[in-house]
Amino acid sequence: MISEKKYQIETERLILNPLPLDKLEQMRGGTQCFLEQSVLSDVIMLAVADKIKKMRLLPEDAHPWITYWLIAERETGRGAGLIGCKYLPDEEGYVEAGYAMAEAYRGRGYMAEALAGFLDWLYDWPFLNGVILRIQDENCASLRVAANCGFEEEGIQGGYRIFRYQFETVVSEEEL
Repeated sequence: MISEKKYQIETERLILNPLPLDKLEQMRGGTQCFLEQSVLSDVIMLAVADKIKKMRLLPEDAHPWITYWLIAERETGRGAGLIGCKYLPDEEGYVEAGYAMAEAYRGRGYMAEALAGFLDWLYDWPFLNGVILRIQDENCASLRVAANCGFEEEGIQGGYRIFRYQFETVVSEEEL
């Protein structure tokens, strides 16, 4: 099982934890009670099925890269949304991220806060260079989240606007 403490991300108002395989299976089976139901759109449910397949084939230490992370309110513990990588890092050191927020929790800045915390966690992995987002043009809220978190638009591909967040490399004085 994924060690929740090792991978837990805490922000001012939120706590993010990677969901183990059994929690994804509860989501797929309709028996979960840890997340607001409005998050579970058809697109999210297809992604959950895909994540389950991938996680069954990968060693457990790779699961945090594939699973969804539960975004929970720190104050109430309620599951407000999901965030996560869509695949393992590519050969250039990038991961594609995706996210969804329950309707009742939108408009509070939670997704930007969760994404910023997730970016901080990803930054700590030295083999990563950044994160990519693919956002549909009509998804104004996600476009705002990307802009608020410092993503830069790169173009359009397959009906999606592509955004990239490049991790800055800090050079120490010894390396100069």
